[in-house]
Amino acid sequence: MILFFIVITAIVSTQLVSGVTDFPKAALVVVSLFVIIATFINTDIGLIAILLSMLLSPELEAGSVPGRSIVIRAEDLLLVLVTLTWLAKMAIKKLPLLIRSPLNVPIGLYTAAIFTSTIYGMLIGAVQPLRGAFYVLKLIEYFFLYFIVLNQIVTVKQVKTFTTVLLFTAIIVGIYGNTHIGHVARISAPFEGEGEPNTLGGYMLFILCMVAGLFFYYKTRRTILILIFAFLVPTFLFTLSRASYLGMIFSLIAFVLITRDKRVVNFSIAMFLLFALAVGVGPPALKDRVIGAFMPEKSQQLQRVGVISLGPSPAARIMSWKMALTKLFPKSPILGFGVTGTPFLDSQYILVLSETGLIGLILFSWLFLKIWKVGMKSFRDVETPLFKGLVLGYLVGMIGLLFHAIGSNSFIIIRIAEPFWFFTAIVMKSKDIESGKAEEESAFGTKQIFA
Repeated sequence: MILFFIVITAIVSTQLVSGVTDFPKAALVVVSLFVIIATFINTDIGLIAILLSMLLSPELEAGSVPGRSIVIRAEDLLLVLVTLTWLAKMAIKKLPLLIRSPLNVPIGLYTAAIFTSTIYGMLIGAVQPLRGAFYVLKLIEYFFLYFIVLNQIVTVKQVKTFTTVLLFTAIIVGIYGNTHIGHVARISAPFEGEGEPNTLGGYMLFILCMVAGLFFYYKTRRTILILIFAFLVPTFLFTLSRASYLGMIFSLIAFVLITRDKRVVNFSIAMFLLFALAVGVGPPALKDRVIGAFMPEKSQQLQRVGVISLGPSPAARIMSWKMALTKLFPKSPILGFGVTGTPFLDSQYILVLSETGLIGLILFSWLFLKIWKVGMKSFRDVETPLFKGLVLGYLVGMIGLLFHAIGSNSFIIIRIAEPFWFFTAIVMKSKDIESGKAEEESAFGTKQIFA
């Protein structure tokens, strides 16, 4: 309560001193200053602020350039502030910016591919420099988040704190979503402007997997976890995101294949049957949305793929993919056309191939294969219920997002990519944190950079 009054007083004072009459702008200035100071004192505070802002921050107007518009969200600014403050803190204390991680080399090479392709795209005139530079920075900011979390988290207590904040944020979003069911056609996240229900669907898919993973192993919190899961399901369903539904089906399959546990098998079957029941006899909106994917319109160009009929939206996606593969890819197969150098494509894989070529797609695939390999090893090695559940939930959530990415750009959407990369760092370091090795290395300093 005291902090609340301090912040309000600071905002009002900023308005009076600077002459800014817009309360949100004054609030942004004050909150930014608080974040900088707090992060410099304790980086955990900045990371908590990022977790809270992932779905609870507004979109800001940033103007536009020809082609793809420039959109900045408050969490973009917050992540930049936290990153710069963290870099300054590391420099002053003479601490290493990068520590040993299995992903250092894949991330470094994929980042190099992004830069190389985009510079090439600028040289041939495919990429408008300002737009390209902006979106390249948007992509690599997730890797900065990964390294900040990797450096910062060394104790089990921190993992518990960040997991609690993640779930708290999801509950707030669930309250917003559940109270809007029946009032809007499709549920989107708060502050989404025109609305992006597919984004919220991908976020909820990842969170539900994390909650389910924790439920299977974290016995002391099972009651609250199952309540959270049940509470978030309606918001997930009423995003009416078919890509998210597809991702959830494969997440349930992944649960079974990874654990081979009878409890998990029963849970996965029950969830699949409940989903089928909801589509079959539930609200008409769910049934219409699912069936609509296979109901072509007479006027649409593409109506079938093989024996499968397609609705307008899937047909339009496939036509754009076909255009990218037959017209764009042959013109620049190795380097692509650079970030933003092609029309926007609703598929992570087709977009990566078009923008960064075969080199980029190979490195992108290697990065996720490496995450999977290390994650599976961590799942086998960790013993405590918290880490066992977190790693399992993360892995099946990643599988879900990889299928979600067939029809979406899941890993460049900040509201999905931020929680994903935040917990990627925790999974990569889970065994060291559990054993206390991470805390010991933090005390003595770590010089190794590449693993």
